[in-house]
Amino acid sequence: MVTDNNNNNNNNNNFFEEIDDQDWILEKPISVFALDPADRRVLKVADQRDAVQKKTFTKWMNFYLLQRNGLYVDDLYLDLRDGHLLLSLLEIFTNQTIPRERGTSKFHALRNIERCLQCLEQDHNIRLVNIRPEELVNGNPKLTLGLIWRIILHFQFSDLTLPSSNENISINCQRTIPSSESISTKNSSKNLSIDQVPLDYRNMLLIWARQQCQGYPGIYIEDFTRSWRNGRAFLAILHRHNPHLIDMKQAYCRSNRENLTQAFEFAQKYYGITQLIDPEDIDTDESDEKSILLYIAYLYKACPTIPIHPLRQEHDRIRLQDELSSKYINIASDLFKWIRMKLDFLNREIKFKTLQEFQTFENILQIIKNDELSKYNQLLHQLRSIDVELK
Repeated sequence: MVTDNNNNNNNNNNFFEEIDDQDWILEKPISVFALDPADRRVLKVADQRDAVQKKTFTKWMNFYLLQRNGLYVDDLYLDLRDGHLLLSLLEIFTNQTIPRERGTSKFHALRNIERCLQCLEQDHNIRLVNIRPEELVNGNPKLTLGLIWRIILHFQFSDLTLPSSNENISINCQRTIPSSESISTKNSSKNLSIDQVPLDYRNMLLIWARQQCQGYPGIYIEDFTRSWRNGRAFLAILHRHNPHLIDMKQAYCRSNRENLTQAFEFAQKYYGITQLIDPEDIDTDESDEKSILLYIAYLYKACPTIPIHPLRQEHDRIRLQDELSSKYINIASDLFKWIRMKLDFLNREIKFKTLQEFQTFENILQIIKNDELSKYNQLLHQLRSIDVELK
């Protein structure tokens, strides 16, 4: 979990408290009144998660439907009932034309939904359990959300690249997490017909997020809900790839929603990632894991690599500069000593008493010219190279 020692909850009202209990319960069947407060709370949380999923999935669909002029989802439960938008979405993903009924009756709607389910089950091996065409035509919220989620699992998560090994992953990064909902570990990572993101993909995204956030104080990814609430994890990932465009110091001072707003706006501006979720959908005690996972999958595709931490880069730069400065001083000192010694030797008054002394002096000059001068010319070249690097 992301450690938050600062109280950043000013103006960060609980999303679930924004809807008054009395207003919520008035929309429910009379049987809800018979439930005890704890059960009503569970039901309310489930309804709020469905509302967040509806908003997220609607934005997700509209992102792809933009490829078809004039196609747009306004109300997910109502606009998918005739099957046309679902078939158009599948045509975009499969790059194929799927036959459809053009009539407006319920019969035509059922036929279109049947073709959609048939395409998913037979052509893409997506297992659809208890999703009946008539329920979708009637706008059943739970089944509509379930169908869209299965489509997302197949077309959005199946192309995530699983790492071939765990090299360069620290021990702390390798600990995996279970789903917040039941998930079977017996299913293959390639079997995307279940209702949850396969465990391999969840753990891959978890490890990736932890690696991206390593080295940022107080930021640790433990799940796909609370760990992202204050927005710092999103900003840390973006900062690691764009250290000159994001001020992480400010992230530790701002409120949760300010951080989330900046992260989503930055990701959309620089990476083209559609803002599928809103800050208030994450800054809550009961955020929706599926919506956050979907957004993180987009973020992973935009920033799959793990750059060197910006602070480490700066540290390495300073260390290299110190090493080069020390090397420069040592070489310059040796060169200066040699020049001074040779000048003293050449400037002294020399009187040759014998021919042999003169020949010895000539031999020394040849050694200086052919051996020592060449060596110290190389040192001078090193000094010039270091000077260029330091600049």
